[in-house]
Amino acid sequence: AIAGDAGTGAAIGAVGGAMGGRRARKHAEAEAAQQGAAQAEAQNEQAVETFKNAAAVCLEGRGYTVG
Repeated sequence: AIAGDAGTGAAIGAVGGAMGGRRARKHAEAEAAQQGAAQAEAQNEQAVETFKNAAAVCLEGRGYTVG
């Protein structure tokens, strides 16, 4: 083994594997957060468009020209 016996080598491998797993999990979490932010931004843009359309309909109903 790397350090001289099988038990120590296994422990070193377990620590290395745990570090790699942690790195992959952090990367996945960051990616999910980025996707969540993009989705929230898209929903916000949709809400703004819905509001603008509703405001335009309301104003046009009162005789204003919107455009």
